[in-house]
Amino acid sequence: MHSKKAFTLAEVLITLGIIGVVAALTLPVLNQKLSDQKNMSMLKKTYSILQQATNLVISEHETPEYWGMVDDNNPVVTQIYNYYKPYFNMMRECQNSAGCWSYPTKNLDESVYWSGHDASWCQFAFTLVTGVNVLMDIYPAGTISTSSTAESFGMGDIDYDCLVFWVDINAERLPNTIGRDIFAFVVTHRGLQPAGLGLQGDDNGDCESGKRGWMCTSRIIRDGWSIKYLK
Repeated sequence: MHSKKAFTLAEVLITLGIIGVVAALTLPVLNQKLSDQKNMSMLKKTYSILQQATNLVISEHETPEYWGMVDDNNPVVTQIYNYYKPYFNMMRECQNSAGCWSYPTKNLDESVYWSGHDASWCQFAFTLVTGVNVLMDIYPAGTISTSSTAESFGMGDIDYDCLVFWVDINAERLPNTIGRDIFAFVVTHRGLQPAGLGLQGDDNGDCESGKRGWMCTSRIIRDGWSIKYLK
């Protein structure tokens, strides 16, 4: 009879060590992929919610170039917030106050965009029952339309100030970074549109590592609801 050779303690420990190293290398990647899939599913759902609400608001109050929007004008932002409020199922709301948005908010290049709430900015934020944080703000036409400035949504030929919805799809959880878990939608006379929609051809605008990430929403949709630009 031939005796079966058993593993020595040293061999077992080496094998377990290799398994541990492989797991340490692969599990974060798998977890990130699962997180990205969940985030993209929630972004798609939130896009639908905002789009439906915008269509209803426009049907009642004309297209946004007639809303009298002015950047950092509290009465105007309040008026537009009240246009939208009946169409959102919220769990909390913050009318130009802190509490519904996580700070600091960073750009894709890790620079800080908002360090905290400032009442002079006239921002209205709320949390949907889905757990998504949404922030409403008005931006000047030049920031909305161009893709050449440091801060721009790359929406093409827009000559009036516009409402922007910032969406934090995982609320208080990190990384709180534009282009990773925070994305922008712009309300124009064409309705709700993903930021970056005015870019032409292969132009990714600022949707690249080391840039601001404001125009990434349209890139995500173009890539089939996937954050391929971070791979």
